[in-house]
Amino acid sequence: MSDRLVFTLAFGARRFGEMAMGLGRSLSLIGDTTPRAILTDIDGFDWGRHFDLVIHKSVAREETFWAKLYALEVTDAQKILFIDGDSLVFKRLDPIFDAFEGASFGVQGIQATDGEWYDKDVREVLAAEHVSSLPKFNGGLLYYERTPETARLIQEARAIGERYDEIGWRRNANRHSKGVIADEPCIGLAIAKTGIGRVAPDTENFHNSAVGLVGRLRMDVRRAECRYLCRRYDLQYVEPYIFHAHLYSKFLVYWRQLAYLEKFDRYADRHPFGYMSFWHKQSRSIQRRWLKTVWRIR
Repeated sequence: MSDRLVFTLAFGARRFGEMAMGLGRSLSLIGDTTPRAILTDIDGFDWGRHFDLVIHKSVAREETFWAKLYALEVTDAQKILFIDGDSLVFKRLDPIFDAFEGASFGVQGIQATDGEWYDKDVREVLAAEHVSSLPKFNGGLLYYERTPETARLIQEARAIGERYDEIGWRRNANRHSKGVIADEPCIGLAIAKTGIGRVAPDTENFHNSAVGLVGRLRMDVRRAECRYLCRRYDLQYVEPYIFHAHLYSKFLVYWRQLAYLEKFDRYADRHPFGYMSFWHKQSRSIQRRWLKTVWRIR
């Protein structure tokens, strides 16, 4: 197996399995050849069709977010790209690996010096923790390598997690993860404290969740198309490598893409290599005669 690995998770309700299958299908459809692994406790899916390694394991609710980093424990991969299961990939991933390679750890975001993050004033965190800026990012994309530096960063992030409430960050609260601490501020502060890793600028658009969408979300897996205008830190036109559904997991446009991807699997099952439909054959026959008669092409 390659030393590079795409890693994702799917726990709990069946719909999370459907989302993760969508991720795997989108990677297959664009021809990305990076090996893929999934850690899941959901049965009833043909995981092996789109994932090279399937690890069946339950994870405690308190460990849900930290499980993003479990690839170091359950695989032997050297360079891991974690992608949230509710994502779709529209471009091959080699440029993302290349951009982060050698950095031990990588995220995409900004170096925040003010504003709020998880309902806590960033300036207060900076002053209390004696750092100059705080990497602010979406944890739907994480890059990490099997290095002593990564181990030290994770250890620091875990230690910060023990002080989560003391620092004053908001806990994630929904019916699936009520009261669970978030990995993002812990990892961000650990990066700031250790100096380990690379924070890729948000403009690289390796990963985007269409927060602050302006106008229409143009997304169609049948055309490998994902583009839109959004207002995040700046107003910008985006064509991301990876679309992280996030809020849009409750929108029809995302579930339509999952349905298309499932239909592609069924199509592939029913049609052999090089299949040509009856109407395609008829069209070819008519056009061939036209080319011979009118264009004199034989």
